Parts: sequence; C-alpha cells; structure tokens
Amino acid sequence: MNLIEFLKKQNIIEEKKADKFIKMLEHYSENDVLYPDVIKELDLTLNEYERLFNELERRDYVSTIYIIQCPYCNELGNSYVDEDDIPFIDHCRFCEAEFNHQENHITAYRLYFNYAEEVDVIEELNMKIAANQDRIMEITEEIHNLENARKTLQLENINFINTKNELLKNKNESKAYSKMATRGSNVKFLGKYLDNKKLGLKCFRCGDDMEFFDVNGKVMGACPGCDTEVEIEFGK
Repeated sequence: MNLIEFLKKQNIIEEKKADKFIKMLEHYSENDVLYPDVIKELDLTLNEYERLFNELERRDYVSTIYIIQCPYCNELGNSYVDEDDIPFIDHCRFCEAEFNHQENHITAYRLYFNYAEEVDVIEELNMKIAANQDRIMEITEEIHNLENARKTLQLENINFINTKNELLKNKNESKAYSKMATRGSNVKFLGKYLDNKKLGLKCFRCGDDMEFFDVNGKVMGACPGCDTEVEIEFGK
C-alpha cells in the first residue's frame, strides 16, 4: 500500500482533510520535503497532527528532518535527521549571524510515496533471455577461437617433436653432426652412403669413412676422425 492509498483508508483524520492532503501531494514527488507551513493548511488539531504523522513515520511514508532557521534573516540552513546532531551555537550561512541552532529549527518531513514499481514480467524475462543468448554466442565464439588455438599449438608441437627426434637421430648416428650443425641453419644427416648406398667415400687424410650431410641444400662430406670437409657436386 502506498501513501495515497493509506490516506484514503485511514481513520485518524476525517475524509475531507484526507482528501485535501491527497490533493496537496499531487504537487510532490518521492523524497520531496513537506514543510510545516504547508501542513498548517490541513487545519489539523494537535492530536490529529501527532497521531497522523507518527503513523506515517511508523509506516515509512515520511521521515522527520530538522531544518535550521535563522531568527534574523529567516533563511533556512542545514538539515539534520537526528535532533541530537544539531549544534548548540553556530553562524547563519546567509547573514553570518551567530545564534542558538538548537532553539531555532523547524520540523519537516521527507516524503516516501512507496509507489509499487510496475514490472512487466514477460518483458523482463525476454530481456534476460536475450542477454543470456548474447552471452552464449560470445562463449561459443570464444570456444571456437580456443579450439583453433589448440589445433595450432598441437600442430606446432608435432613439428617440434619431429624436429627433435630427427636431431636426436642425427646426433646419435653421426659423429660429425655437432661440427656440421654450425655450418648452416638447415643441416640434415644423410648417412655414410649416397645414391641408395652405392656411393661411399674414404677420408684422404685419415682413411675414416666420410659422413654425408645436406647443408642448406648442398651435399657435404665430413670426416668424423679429423677436420676434413668436402663439398660434393653431382653431374647433371
């Protein structure tokens, strides 16, 4: 029940005064302040005033505030929600006169109509569904991107493993590989024979079997027993 509905149903003040109060409230909005000079227009008795506004405050339709009023220029100053917080002596912020603030303040009320917010449940659910669907699409795209990244890394790892295995094989099978690996960026051990194992070569210095390598596209022979290296060219 909102403030207007309460005023229509209450039995603290007569219907005529309640209707007048409701008419006044047409000019007010949520959190506006109701000043005592406006309340006086309702012509409430002291008993009606105390009972009505005590009940309104109990139901959270109003909250009491205390507003300083300068006795010299009549301007309104600071407001307080607790009467105990009002300073004893202070200056007017308009005329700068010093006066007793605790003896010079008015009681006013902040209004809370408590109108129930109309909610279209179907529309609210539609908005939530749409928001969730957008997020699902975003997550689907993220999953797609992650899957592509996984495949790329997996392929890269396969290439790394193949390269590592080939290097290990070359290193294990060749005694001259470590030396020849410094000759180029792409070095591959071909073995001790060329042309389907029909061609072998002895080192002319020490007599060891030469090892053959592909070094950046060139075929080279290297002796594992000494530093002899030869470049081999095949006739066209």
